[in-house]
Amino acid sequence: MGRHYDLTYLHDVFHGNEAMVQQIVELFLEQAPAFGQSMTQCVREGMWKDLHPIAHKLKSSVHMLGMTGLAPIVLEIERTSKFSHDPSTLPALVSELNIQLELVLLTLSHDLAEVNRSVQRGNQGLRRA
Repeated sequence: MGRHYDLTYLHDVFHGNEAMVQQIVELFLEQAPAFGQSMTQCVREGMWKDLHPIAHKLKSSVHMLGMTGLAPIVLEIERTSKFSHDPSTLPALVSELNIQLELVLLTLSHDLAEVNRSVQRGNQGLRRA
């Protein structure tokens, strides 16, 4: 997964309002781990249909934050859990999602911390990509 995220969409939507972009990123950092944990729990309990609504919620955030590496995994989990009669691929998909999600969260957390240090020195906000 080369580029972990791209905030161009958020910068466009909020007309460059860095505070709003950072709020969205912070909210994602708070909520995303629970998505991964919930999906893992569904897999452990064989609750395949319950993965669909979780993946659907995560999908919008992933797209909004330009997480092109995560998007196909989330979409496949959503589709498979909703329409597939064979859920055998779901454990591996959820595992891969959690690995990639952890990487993205680490990157975003690091970049947000850097931005906060830079802002104190008068520099710009989060990188777009």
